[in-house]
Amino acid sequence: MRGPALLLVGLLLAGIASIGAPSTPAAQAAPGDPPAPLNLRDLGSSPTIAFPGQQGEVSLSLAIPPDLALTELRGVTQYPAFVTGGNIDVLQEGRLISRTPINPAVNSPISLSLRGVRVERNAADIVLRTYLRTAGSCLFDPDSGLRIQNATVTYGGREAAPNSVAEFLPPVLRKLTIFVPDDVRPAEGAAAVSLATAVIANYGAATVEIETDSLPRGDAAPDEEIEPLERQIVINSALPDGLSLGPGAGWPVLRIGGSEDDLETQVEFLTSDLSSIAVSSAAVAGPPFAAPQLAPEVTTLAELGVGDQRVSATGWPTISFGVDQTRLGRPSQNVRIQLKGTYTPMGGQIAVSVGDRVIASWPADSSGSYNSWVDIPADLLTRFTEVTVTYNHGDVGEQCGAGVRSSLSLDSSGEVRSEVADPPTPSGFASLPQALMPRNSLAWTRGDVADVARAVALMSGLQRLSAVRLGVDVVPLDDAMSASAPAVVIAADGQGLPELSLPVTADGGTVSVLNPDGRRAEVLLSPTVRFGSLQVARDAGRSVLVATSTNDAADLDALLDWLAADPDRWPSLNGDALLQVSGQEPVLVVDDDAQQPESSTGDTSWVAFAVVGVGIVVVAAVAATLILRRRRQRTAES
Repeated sequence: MRGPALLLVGLLLAGIASIGAPSTPAAQAAPGDPPAPLNLRDLGSSPTIAFPGQQGEVSLSLAIPPDLALTELRGVTQYPAFVTGGNIDVLQEGRLISRTPINPAVNSPISLSLRGVRVERNAADIVLRTYLRTAGSCLFDPDSGLRIQNATVTYGGREAAPNSVAEFLPPVLRKLTIFVPDDVRPAEGAAAVSLATAVIANYGAATVEIETDSLPRGDAAPDEEIEPLERQIVINSALPDGLSLGPGAGWPVLRIGGSEDDLETQVEFLTSDLSSIAVSSAAVAGPPFAAPQLAPEVTTLAELGVGDQRVSATGWPTISFGVDQTRLGRPSQNVRIQLKGTYTPMGGQIAVSVGDRVIASWPADSSGSYNSWVDIPADLLTRFTEVTVTYNHGDVGEQCGAGVRSSLSLDSSGEVRSEVADPPTPSGFASLPQALMPRNSLAWTRGDVADVARAVALMSGLQRLSAVRLGVDVVPLDDAMSASAPAVVIAADGQGLPELSLPVTADGGTVSVLNPDGRRAEVLLSPTVRFGSLQVARDAGRSVLVATSTNDAADLDALLDWLAADPDRWPSLNGDALLQVSGQEPVLVVDDDAQQPESSTGDTSWVAFAVVGVGIVVVAAVAATLILRRRRQRTAES
């Protein structure tokens, strides 16, 4: 029973492939200077703008900090070979803002002027409309339309310094640094974690970087300068009660003070709707808003964030929406969706798909409407399952304008029914964060600044996966392990880690892997291998996320830094454990039945071979995705 352990050790010793590329550092600038161009991802949108058909429209809502103005949207265009040119218009409430010709050359840069856009409540809603010229066949589909890739937005002006607590957090936030005392107390650490998750939840899909640092307890502000659209917050129970603005290194700093019991209330106030009443430079909060609760077994698409939709096209109209388990508030199974809406013209077929698999279809009869229940297969159900409804019909011409214009709508009042999945399905990282809902207990073994920083990094990463605010209670380790709530445990150096059946363990030179049948496969190594890890375990009917290492906290810190360096890494995690040996790239331990994320590509391949010597294992692995599969079928060995 050494097969899986040998393969795991090989990946740990080899570690020669990369899961992702490092992020590009931002350009240096002083507070108040115009910010560098922001990727649309920084604003909570996709960096790729895809237009449907020959004449397509895309709506964008762009946040605009006070005293800044939108100047242009830049990107690189890609379109089908039959497109010979055209224009992209920028409109706002029917008013033409700009018209930009499309360069027919491959991968041509484009710059759309946004000057003159009106701003309301620190945001601008605009519409991008395409008019494409074509030659010959022009059968557009979702994969071959015009796209603007790597889209960025440029601002002009100088950012206004906040004058009150209500103005401290801007509409666009690139980075927040949270400072705690160097002799941090549990309540201060808990406040830092709560602040981090609240800020991430407040900015939604925008990629806000969260960093944790420390100050001497007697200091009220850091010396480090910040760049545009960055902020610093100091949490210190020795500071005066409440929230207040104070001088910083060229930019105001927000200070959160008060007794340890009051700190949590102040943090909740900062990111709640009550912040709008804090018109002075200091304010004291009231009670916090309620923690998230479990969703009922029956809800609607609208309650899951899916609105009414209607599309029209000369081809096959398509509507896509997501079933988000974090909005359901728990790990779910037996998910059924009531799909209803209308279509024109009559005839053809309504098809429902998840990924490349059609899961349901029915004739589009003469009524012009549909109302059907669809079950999502268990093997396709993920944290976020994208469902696509397509109206297929035969009146599609290959020449531009030759097809019949058709339409499809989706009614958001359709019901969604589900049941609790216990144990979660899918398991491992794919079950997070929904398996930690509605509230989870967070515990650490040391409780120093480094542990607080690790907790902030962990919970920030998990919060980015959730459409709703995570409920987190920072408690002593014994309380976390004795409670029935799901838990997050940080034992950075491996010391003090409670007894848990982890997917991968190391004891001296023995590396052990937990098989799906509950037995363990072991291999003895010399010299020993040390690693940091994130692992998802089951304990007493609940999920526990463990952040630990084999006697070196630096290995865990390197793993957390790697995850934070690319916003795509947390969502792509799959399997039961993520391991990193010092100086090597991380590897995933994945159960054979674990579902692969949709971002995985067809060119995934891996090759591994093992040579076993006397007490020494040498394995070379070349893995484009660094996915390690454990074998489900094993025979017992004497």
